[in-house]
Amino acid sequence: MALEFDRSIIGQIFDETSFPPVTKEEILEFAAALGEKNPLYTDETAAAKGPYGGLIAPPTLVTKLRAKKFTPEHLPKFGKVGFDGGRDLEIYAPVRPGDALKMASTIHDIYEKTGRSGSMYFIVIRNEITNQKGEKVAVIDHRIMQR
Repeated sequence: MALEFDRSIIGQIFDETSFPPVTKEEILEFAAALGEKNPLYTDETAAAKGPYGGLIAPPTLVTKLRAKKFTPEHLPKFGKVGFDGGRDLEIYAPVRPGDALKMASTIHDIYEKTGRSGSMYFIVIRNEITNQKGEKVAVIDHRIMQR
């Protein structure tokens, strides 16, 4: 079966979410929850002597950010059941205390795969995260699988 949908939705921003500035406490709590021992994420004094000149967040901190809209309003439905198909994370710059992050969400791709149990449809939601300087901090590709 050919996968049919309006391809103009690919790459169009459907949500932009701004977050309050990241706090030192938020970074330390997140690092503690991970059991992180790296002083860049856990010790202000040691981090000040490190390559970034201060405390930074563990790279996965950005995965806890949630957009206002998880999917666009008119997302195609290809099946009856959908579930999380995984995530890919690319890190570009460290997150520091005081950074005001912004997330722009797009549909990056829609594709079909056929397995033993039939066709599966994957929708890739791309969340690009930037800081207050406009620097790209991270890109998260979240796959939704429908069958």
